[in-house]
Amino acid sequence: MRERRRVPSGILQVLLLAVGIFVISTSELLPMGLLPDIGRQYQVTVQTAGWLVTAYALGVVAGGPLLTVVTVRVPRKRLLLYMLALFGAGSLLSAVAPSFGLLIASRVVSAVAQGAFFGAAVVMAGQLAAPGREGAAISLAGSGLTIATVIGGPLGTLLGQQFGWRFPFWMLVIITLLVGAGILWKIPDMPQVTRPQIRRQLGQVARTGPVLALFTTVFGFGGVFLAFTYISPILQEITGLPEERISIVLLLFGLASVIGNAAGGKLADRHLHAALLGSMGLLMAVMIAFYFTSTSVVPALITVFVWGAAAYAMVTPLNVQVLRRSGSAQDLASTLNISAFNLGNALGAFIGGYVAESRLGLSGLPLASAVIVAIGIALAAGSVMLERSKPGSAESAGQAECVNTAGEASCGMNPGAQS
Repeated sequence: MRERRRVPSGILQVLLLAVGIFVISTSELLPMGLLPDIGRQYQVTVQTAGWLVTAYALGVVAGGPLLTVVTVRVPRKRLLLYMLALFGAGSLLSAVAPSFGLLIASRVVSAVAQGAFFGAAVVMAGQLAAPGREGAAISLAGSGLTIATVIGGPLGTLLGQQFGWRFPFWMLVIITLLVGAGILWKIPDMPQVTRPQIRRQLGQVARTGPVLALFTTVFGFGGVFLAFTYISPILQEITGLPEERISIVLLLFGLASVIGNAAGGKLADRHLHAALLGSMGLLMAVMIAFYFTSTSVVPALITVFVWGAAAYAMVTPLNVQVLRRSGSAQDLASTLNISAFNLGNALGAFIGGYVAESRLGLSGLPLASAVIVAIGIALAAGSVMLERSKPGSAESAGQAECVNTAGEASCGMNPGAQS
């Protein structure tokens, strides 16, 4: 009975989850192309406006693990609806915020829902899939994040420039309501799955291997967003690109991220360590190059494209190395790695604001990014050495179980595989 229900409608249901991930991921990217407009609205500097990115990222960092612990017994369909309601309330507050302080608060409200929604959505995608198609379903649901990078962020920037920066937030509210209605109508109540106790999961992820892997994510992606948070003022003030063309550059970055994500997934499936260190090394090199190429339009655009590819080639290797080291705690490890990505975003945005206001100015941001990525490379190398020093451990043996045929990290995502 259950198989007959979920097989024919499973793709539609998973697509609905992908749209939900798309909406929430777009919200995270939205302010980056609109910082000058938001700064003018509230009469704050662009660097101060960058706190919107930091606040959102910190909201995900704190909210994701906390809600994972608090809601461990909540059915996933109900959890998805709760998180969408929380996210929608934050987006509505962003659309009407009369002060900059309230706008920051609204971003935190939206952010705390992201980690829990993402984790529940990808797990439910695996449950909704036909037998043997769990990995493809998880990949399809997770594509909402990539599409947000390619379309959501640039489109939000374009709409904000044309109709005012508040307009994209109103659109998020409307789409969130539609997604919530779709989930309520189309997504079935799924059976609860027994998962390891939180105390046991905490013990698993508190070991040296998972912690080192999580900090690699923090610094690896921190280097991406240190400069990317301020991509709009860099391109306008240093490269000399008109404001109305910034959305085109964001689209270019997004297209490159799709290519990088696909390449990183395939490489991680074959040679995880080479994929991880190679993508991070390329990112560090391209950030150093951007210091020189940012003064001219064509070289800058080429560098931004390679930047996007290198940044998202890291994503699957970073996910896989955390999951393969986390034992039976993949639910918590997955949520913590989402938090690690966002802690990197927050760290990058914070350091970027400090650098931009220093004597180095906006032109110094690419070099600062390269330094942060270099720290990530050192951590990654330490993680690789640690794993190789334990060739017979479960951490070393788990690579094949944590990567599906598409190169996506899926270890622990299929509830049926958990005890």
